[in-house]
Amino acid sequence: PNSLPRAVCENPPLYTMQGRCLLFTLAMAFAFSTMASRTDEGQGLLVTAQKCCKLAGELSYLAPDQLFAEPLSQGTFSEHICVQGSPSSNSWSSDCQTSKIYAFDGFRINAPPSAEMVNVTIKPTTAETEAEGTCLYKGRCRERDSWGAVVDASWRDRAENLRCKEDSILRPQQSKDCKKRTGPTVAILADYDGCWDIISATNPQNETDFNDQGYPKSYEDLAGLLRQKIEGIARNSHIILFVGSYRQEGWVDINRANLNDNGLALGKDNAFERWVQEFGACWELNKALLSDEKPCSSWEDQKGSSAWIRSSKEVKKNLLENGIKQLLLEDHVDLYFFDDHAENLEYIRKNARIPRNMNLFTIHFDYSQHTDTEPLKEIAAAH
Repeated sequence: PNSLPRAVCENPPLYTMQGRCLLFTLAMAFAFSTMASRTDEGQGLLVTAQKCCKLAGELSYLAPDQLFAEPLSQGTFSEHICVQGSPSSNSWSSDCQTSKIYAFDGFRINAPPSAEMVNVTIKPTTAETEAEGTCLYKGRCRERDSWGAVVDASWRDRAENLRCKEDSILRPQQSKDCKKRTGPTVAILADYDGCWDIISATNPQNETDFNDQGYPKSYEDLAGLLRQKIEGIARNSHIILFVGSYRQEGWVDINRANLNDNGLALGKDNAFERWVQEFGACWELNKALLSDEKPCSSWEDQKGSSAWIRSSKEVKKNLLENGIKQLLLEDHVDLYFFDDHAENLEYIRKNARIPRNMNLFTIHFDYSQHTDTEPLKEIAAAH
């Protein structure tokens, strides 16, 4: 159908050149034929460039509660419908591709609406080409809005897997009035030695023993200040209590109880469980500890992982961030951290990673040095 150049075939110098010329002529004919066919199908290229795709694959991101030294969070997705290509581009294939990797900086997580921004990488591993009608009102695969629901679902799955199992939460019979409370969810991280042990039911020291220590204020005054602060925080809110003490493992709890003669904090019917029973029906105890190999796995186990042991400042920061992992599915949380060392609290305020939907307040209470009769003060941490 197309004329071929003749010069290359005229006057071949040798007999062997005739065979080569014939092969060249056949190759040229095939090439011209193919080009003509593609020209006729030019309009088809414009159709096949935009493809409706059903994708499955993997995604990775640094979650809001993670530090940069931690491995990226990994997730999977399936049956995600989006459009590859556009009507104004050409493609040599009419099939959806898995070779494309989609990377988005500053991806907003909306589950819950914490306004956290993360960097997300999405890699399809399987792709099926769907009928065009399947992609009606669907976004393009390379646009971040197309992936919002996928990232949110992955984030929720991860947060759910980090939480303690429901049967490990100590939750007294909830009153009907508890559900009517309009205040925010409140998480309290309570230090024990030199702080909350003054109101511990497992502490063998009574009021007389305490006053014999020669502290600046009486037992009645100091215990009253602490209880007053706790009641003020808890008013009209749902309270989740965490262990904010260095006692993050059973053997540490036992050793410190023997050393300080102030009772056990962890385990069944000891201080933290007693407080939840005492303070009322809108309190619950989350048993997460740094020694857990699985969420809330070492509460009554004297053997746990001791890899958590660090300086006091680092342990306090780490146990706060460990508690935050239990609260990722809450819409909003006010965090209150009680400790008897002001330098620990200052370190936490400056270095702990606090999600945008949470506020941190620290409360210094060291009854051995406390001389003020005013209510205990809070210091808010900046985001």
